[in-house]
Amino acid sequence: MKRIIAGMAWSLFLISNLEASETAGAKDSAKVGQDVGRYQLFQGQYTTYDLKKQQTYTHLGVFHLDTATGQVKRYVNKIDEDGKYTESWVPTDFSPADKKK
Repeated sequence: MKRIIAGMAWSLFLISNLEASETAGAKDSAKVGQDVGRYQLFQGQYTTYDLKKQQTYTHLGVFHLDTATGQVKRYVNKIDEDGKYTESWVPTDFSPADKKK
């Protein structure tokens, strides 16, 4: 009799833990599901203007688009004055708050 009660208690314990883990897994997959397709990478052209030479230049670039916020960043890599290689994503548009800085 004690074995039957212990077995039933163990079964209830396993079932409750299984349900809890399934619920947690569903919450995690819902979070991941919201971000699927949010970020897009694409190649495109952009134009710069040289104020001194009064000329425009067309460049190819790689862009990162956040479809939730609409923010677009351009990939930049360069070697700085100290010979250090750097890579970064630079915003393509600055808000008025950024211009004040």
